[in-house]
Amino acid sequence: MGILVAMLPETLTIALKEWAVVQRALLENHQIVLLRKGGLIEETGDFDLKAREFLLLPTYIHETERAGDLQPRFINWLREEEAGKPVPSMLRFEAACEVTSIAQVTDRECFKNLCAQHVYSDQFIDGRYEWEPYKPVFALICRAYRLAAPVMVPFESEYAGCRSWIELTKPISTIAAQPVIDSDEEYGRRVEWTQRVLSGIVMS
Repeated sequence: MGILVAMLPETLTIALKEWAVVQRALLENHQIVLLRKGGLIEETGDFDLKAREFLLLPTYIHETERAGDLQPRFINWLREEEAGKPVPSMLRFEAACEVTSIAQVTDRECFKNLCAQHVYSDQFIDGRYEWEPYKPVFALICRAYRLAAPVMVPFESEYAGCRSWIELTKPISTIAAQPVIDSDEEYGRRVEWTQRVLSGIVMS
């Protein structure tokens, strides 16, 4: 179960849409996993990772309806992220990620056993497994970076819709972005522990 740790490119244009509260969990070093159901490429419904390095685009649509999808201790995070969201005409980028490994997690109990290191509730995990159960569930194991300063970008119509990925019209600099876990050794230990708990098929 090797770990691929690479430097971020100096600029990024591809972004993954993710709940704002999950971005916060990554930036506060609470979790290093993103849960995805077999289909990051919506055209085919098959799992595909478009990039190993990407920006995070925090989403707020129906955010207040997600209380049941979070462990109760993170409800305040949800409210705070909702209160601090940018105006609808702007997007705010604060974080980037690099995926260092991918685990297919066949047993939902593995995700539940990792509850101390993610924000997802058992209800949410059950829902992911029970919706279209023939599709696999994946954990993207990520190293998160905080950008040197938040970047505000005007919203454009092509960024809308229920799509996981967007391509920005202008690149965003990642120069001076700082890894949340700044020690390779510490990050490696965290990944190894996470992989043991998930007990999935890890693909480098």
